[in-house]
Amino acid sequence: MGNGDEPLSGTLASHLPRSLKRLWVIPAVLLLVFLVYPLIRLTATAWTADTVNALLASTLWQVVLLASVQAMLSVGLSLLIGIPIARVLFTYQFLGRGFILALVTIPFVLPTVVVALGFRSLFGDLIPNGLLLVVIAHAYINIAVVVRLVGAQWSTLDRRMEVTAATLGAGPMRIFSTITLPALRNSIVLASAVVFIFSFSSLGIVVVLGDGSGTRTLEQVLLRSTSVLLDFPTALAAAILQLIVVGLVFVISARVSRHEPRTKIILERARVRGPQAAFVVTATCLVAVTLVLAPIASIFWASISSSGGLTTGWWSGLSDFDNARIGSPLEALGRSVGLALFTSVIAAILGGAIAIAVMSRKAIVATLALIPLGVSAVTLGLGILLAFSRGSLDLRGTGALIPITHALIAVPIVVAMATPSLRTVDPRRYFVALSLGAGPLRAWWTAFGTVFSGVMLAAGGLAAAVSLGEFGAATLLSRTDSPTVPVQIARLLSKPGESAFATAAVLSVILVVMTMSLLLVVDRIASRRVFT
Repeated sequence: MGNGDEPLSGTLASHLPRSLKRLWVIPAVLLLVFLVYPLIRLTATAWTADTVNALLASTLWQVVLLASVQAMLSVGLSLLIGIPIARVLFTYQFLGRGFILALVTIPFVLPTVVVALGFRSLFGDLIPNGLLLVVIAHAYINIAVVVRLVGAQWSTLDRRMEVTAATLGAGPMRIFSTITLPALRNSIVLASAVVFIFSFSSLGIVVVLGDGSGTRTLEQVLLRSTSVLLDFPTALAAAILQLIVVGLVFVISARVSRHEPRTKIILERARVRGPQAAFVVTATCLVAVTLVLAPIASIFWASISSSGGLTTGWWSGLSDFDNARIGSPLEALGRSVGLALFTSVIAAILGGAIAIAVMSRKAIVATLALIPLGVSAVTLGLGILLAFSRGSLDLRGTGALIPITHALIAVPIVVAMATPSLRTVDPRRYFVALSLGAGPLRAWWTAFGTVFSGVMLAAGGLAAAVSLGEFGAATLLSRTDSPTVPVQIARLLSKPGESAFATAAVLSVILVVMTMSLLLVVDRIASRRVFT
């Protein structure tokens, strides 16, 4: 029982202090009240004959077709750009590799409306709003998915097979198609599925960069049906179709990738030798850096430039910009920061309790915590709005609806971070503390407290970053006179004039800095307190 080889999950399940064993009830109740009940309420409210008619209507199926085509194009472009970058970063060892890998990941964590603004600023009238710009923006965001997933598997492939094939006269393309590509099949399929789902259910990118007809998504229909048209049956039908498509994509990807590739080999990253390899690595890294930084640099440039040249007026005038329909940017910033802090506290506490419950083998809690992964933010926000908007349960005037929704969205991330990290702790610490006279609760904290507190701090930071950039639920739940920063950026971009666009750029720069700062803090906490 005190063997260091004993799995931590078994240790916790058998020796968790009684007070912590009972802790699973709290997250279970909270998830049932704020997650399951709102979804049931939404379904009961909207599931009518009109919903069935909406499901059968050709309008929604046209949106499904358009969104599917857009998503497949986004997958293709993401793979085209991401696979060469993955090859260089995960098959070669060179100075600055870690920095380039981290840089490539940045677009994935940026708020979607910020990315959309970056591309609008970068291309201007060169590429008008529409399918092409939406696909490019989606590829920009999802390159990190391809690089991380495909690269991780690429790093396990033995280059000796490629060298042998080259010695026998095979060309680079033949080597890639017959040896490398089959070995990478599983990771490519998984990456394609993830990119497809992200692009298919896109909202912020489509709202800002779409043309309103050929680039619609079900998420966009859902938001418009709820917040503008008040057409709940159509909204529910869109949510159901989205869940069906997402489920089918995962099932198909699982079936395609279930067979292991014939090539199963291990390898080490090679050092860059020779002018040809040096050129490939240098060129790929330069392209990756340019691709990542160009939209971000364009946002910054838009925030300090005007038709008259360089200016700091947009920054200094931030406090003076106030539009009756848009609101004050500074007030939006303060509001978003407050909501992010509230979200981080809720998500860290709830996620920590869920992680302990999962480690205690409370399967029901783990299942409930995963529900937000399959439910869109708009759908979840609508359910919470319907569930807590009347009688003694009316929370609309409390400001709690947005952080509750954001916390639920972030909970799966928190749990995913917390659970494996807790498993890294040597369980012998627990038994040593018990043998020295500590009580069960004190012994558990002695063994796991440092890691657990570090995980919670890191998880809270991630939840805050999610809250700062979340657009869909915030759009639905924000009052007209109380927008969050992403909502206000979208409103500014819908208005004509240089001032509105430049103010949106200033807010985007601030949001980028805040998001990246949070992620740097999270990474520092995780590296020092979680994994050491």
